[in-house]
Amino acid sequence: MIFVFAGIITYFIQYQPDMKFIKILLRYWESITIALVILYLSFAPPTTFDKVPSFNYEDKLVHLLLYAGLTCVLMYDFRKYAKISNTSKWAFVLVCLILPIFLGGAVEILQPIYFAPRTAEWTDWLSDILGALLGWGAMALLKLTPKSFSSQLK
Repeated sequence: MIFVFAGIITYFIQYQPDMKFIKILLRYWESITIALVILYLSFAPPTTFDKVPSFNYEDKLVHLLLYAGLTCVLMYDFRKYAKISNTSKWAFVLVCLILPIFLGGAVEILQPIYFAPRTAEWTDWLSDILGALLGWGAMALLKLTPKSFSSQLK
């Protein structure tokens, strides 16, 4: 988990060397907040949610919506603050699509190891992946993809 955040911070420092750590936190607070909420919900003891009403597959729906939200906010933040001239399409895909998918997989791997009685489920990770793809698709419909970057440069 710490490595994921360290990777994100390293990426932004590499592509925006004039930014200080505090500026990064202030500029990308939305993405960081959603990632922290996901981590809290993923690692909190299951008893934390005993009083929350539930229905069949609510866990999968929550995974889908959280990762769709994370992807949308990452794309928004990346578009808003990344230096377009230093940003490749691959960096955009890496940060905005691959990172949420990796985060979901890492959470599923870490849950049974460090946060028992939490368990890893392939269907949870599949929901994370589908959520990331849903978020990507939603933002693509809003024209917030790498292609829209090049139109902004003209």
